[in-house]
Amino acid sequence: MSDPGDGPIPDPGLLADLSERPRTERWSLRAALVRYAQPEPERAGSVLEVVRRIEAALHTQLKRIEKEGPELAVAMEADDADPLVQLLLAMVPLDRLADDLAAWAAVGPSVPHPTDALDVVVRDVTARLDELGVPREERTAPPPGARRRG
Repeated sequence: MSDPGDGPIPDPGLLADLSERPRTERWSLRAALVRYAQPEPERAGSVLEVVRRIEAALHTQLKRIEKEGPELAVAMEADDADPLVQLLLAMVPLDRLADDLAAWAAVGPSVPHPTDALDVVVRDVTARLDELGVPREERTAPPPGARRRG
């Protein structure tokens, strides 16, 4: 089954707003990733890829999360086999990483990056999403004649 890590499991409604929810000093995950991308663009991109996969999978479930939030929270505590519950549980480590990245972004680049934790979370959440059958993004090639930057 899942291993959401240490600490309480966040509310399903908060998890559904994973990337845009204000955290430390109002830094969202997406905003913190912009700052993190300056020293670590590939790692920031790997987090965004996981976030996009999750958001695509949650898109059709948002009304259910809104309607059944308290019941889903109980099901999450019980590690229910429901696919939505399992997706929400897979998001918990990423949500905790988002808190760490926001705290890092709020302090500034003088503090060491949470790189080791980020690598572990991305690897583990990616594997969990694969187990749950959450599709990966299909990368499309640029149109013929498109110029490359750089």
